[in-house]
Amino acid sequence: MKGIKGRFLALAVGAALLLSAATATMAAQVSADSLKSDIASFLDERAGEFASVADAIWSYAELGFQEFKSSEALIKLFEKYGFSIEKNVSGIPTAFIATWGSGSPVIGFTGEYDALPGLSQKTVPQKEPVVAGAPGHGCGHNILGTTGAAGAIALKAAMEKSGAAGTVKFFGCPAEESGSAKIYMVRDGIFDGVDVVLDNHPGNKYDVAYGIHNSAIIGVKVRFFGKTAHAGSAPWDGVSALDAAQIMGTAIEYAREHLNVGYRIHYVILQGGDWPNIVPDKVEVAVFIRNNDEMLMKTYEKFENCVKAGAIASGCTYEIETMMGMHQKHINEALAKTMYDNAKLFGLPKWSDEEQVYAKEIQKNMGVSQDGMPNDIELVPQPPVFTGGGSTDIAEISMVCPLATLGAPGWPKGVPGHSWGVAASVGTSIGHKALVTGAKVLAATGADILTDPAKLEKIKAEFGEESKKYPYKSYIPDDMKPPLDLFKDEMPKWRPLMEPYYKEPKI
Repeated sequence: MKGIKGRFLALAVGAALLLSAATATMAAQVSADSLKSDIASFLDERAGEFASVADAIWSYAELGFQEFKSSEALIKLFEKYGFSIEKNVSGIPTAFIATWGSGSPVIGFTGEYDALPGLSQKTVPQKEPVVAGAPGHGCGHNILGTTGAAGAIALKAAMEKSGAAGTVKFFGCPAEESGSAKIYMVRDGIFDGVDVVLDNHPGNKYDVAYGIHNSAIIGVKVRFFGKTAHAGSAPWDGVSALDAAQIMGTAIEYAREHLNVGYRIHYVILQGGDWPNIVPDKVEVAVFIRNNDEMLMKTYEKFENCVKAGAIASGCTYEIETMMGMHQKHINEALAKTMYDNAKLFGLPKWSDEEQVYAKEIQKNMGVSQDGMPNDIELVPQPPVFTGGGSTDIAEISMVCPLATLGAPGWPKGVPGHSWGVAASVGTSIGHKALVTGAKVLAATGADILTDPAKLEKIKAEFGEESKKYPYKSYIPDDMKPPLDLFKDEMPKWRPLMEPYYKEPKI
């Protein structure tokens, strides 16, 4: 009896091994070209659905950590297409992860969906708010988040059809413009085990960069504490916190001569006292300190000495509270060039005559050259000399995973980010075309990773070498929490005024 059972067991094991081998062979035979063809068809067929999600998020225009309707729209989209959802990631109610599949490789997509204060704008080519003073999508995050989502869903659909193995993850990342959710998500290990991350951001160009870009940054609040007194009759009895802040500022200005060319230190006084005849006993200053990764901490030490100088000279005490900290963006060259090849494969969106006229009218009303929408695709290398610049929390992910970013053409050339001209573009067919084109490029890049193990190994090897030179260490304290209440009073003020203009996604 045992012999018969043993033979049946052996046959069953053998059959399972054969089935497994056959499945592996089938997956290995899946071609990138067939996956890309399926991806393009899938996205073209559902372009209207994805556009409706982007338009809904555009109409909600929710500020950082308040993106409840925006994140829910994306979650609903992922649930429709069979993804499992993890909510409240890193203790952030509007952060989520959508996952489909199992095993390796693990291909990640990112999405942001927060708006900017004061940039409410109708879809017209002149400045005209929907609700004066309300938030608006002046950086195109309604397109950004939906592009990443559409790319992840399209890759999943193509994998399902072909039988290709692997895992697709979408990371819903709130508050890029303000509270920087990604710095907490990375610190908490949310991206551990992800093989590549495919990022995107719409802009006034169509490009893919590689190498080290942007500035690393530490943002702080400095508070000086003194002693009140009557500024007219007995100023000698007071200790001025404003004096401390001004001395700190003067010390920073003198330090500028001795800092390397790529640094930035900029600051504003948030609270400078209550009234001229009262010696201020508390002053609060917000400061951003930027440099490259090698020089940031040295620059910060010089800044901290300026704070100490203000406190010592005035007789005040002080405290420094970290608001945020981000590295430079370390873009994987091998992954970026794969993404660039796919951008060339799909080419530029086909802009209609009406879209070009609309774009040129925006350019005219913003005082920039009237040459319409982007008309070429660029591969942007690392700058030969670091001269400073802006910062982004996507850089944190680039420190722990191979990452590349597609700059999709979402608004007219020359129109700056964080402007009404952006919001006027990304809620129209211009933004919709950028969305579909960007999603195709992202998903196709994922297809290359799935079907070419050697390419993935090259990407990982490059990332390994970069990690040796720039090992990850968070710039924020271990116990620091996301500032979830950043706009908790601001957003409720606008919702009732904006609700009549809300659009619903057609999911």
